[in-house]
Amino acid sequence: MTWLLTITGREHHLSGFNQLLNTPDIREIAHALAQINRFTGHCKRPYSVAEHSVLVAGIAASEGASSSAQLAALLHDAHEAYTGDMASPVKWALGSPWEVLEQSQASTVHNAMGVRGAMFSHRSNIKRWDLIALATERRDLTSYNPDRHMQWPMLDNPQSPVLPIGLNLMAEVRCSMRWSDWMQMFIETYDDLLRRLKNEAPEQPKDTTHGDR
Repeated sequence: MTWLLTITGREHHLSGFNQLLNTPDIREIAHALAQINRFTGHCKRPYSVAEHSVLVAGIAASEGASSSAQLAALLHDAHEAYTGDMASPVKWALGSPWEVLEQSQASTVHNAMGVRGAMFSHRSNIKRWDLIALATERRDLTSYNPDRHMQWPMLDNPQSPVLPIGLNLMAEVRCSMRWSDWMQMFIETYDDLLRRLKNEAPEQPKDTTHGDR
């Protein structure tokens, strides 16, 4: 069995029977994600998974998505509090061992946070919002130059390119925020969405008879 010690003092099990007893906590998720940098740290400023997650949830909100979909968007990378974040090329290089670990931990966390159904129902939109965030991050935070660098297949499909949003991720107010500010922002967004969900009628299960549309 393998496990790690979280900031709350809980032992989080990555494998074995004890994995079933895991009880992830939003505080430890927010704490860890706010200190894990995206792009393996290759950004113009520290840019955390927590900030990315809030951005994805914000993109969902801007499209009028339900509170349930926004919550799933916020938590789509919550398992990275326990696995760490890997840049996509690193994941591809690792192959199936990484995929098995990531899927296992994602399932554990989504179950514990009560968003497994929403993750499934809104998976196509969450992927699209995630890519819109990625396009925005590439534009503002990385050294990417389309005249010098290879295209990114997930963003630069000529038939359906993914475009960034107008938000400037290098704005002074964002650059001045500390990791703890993004931890708090993540928790506040989570709490706000939970309050809204309590006042909304439950979403009807999506009909998947003919697959995702």
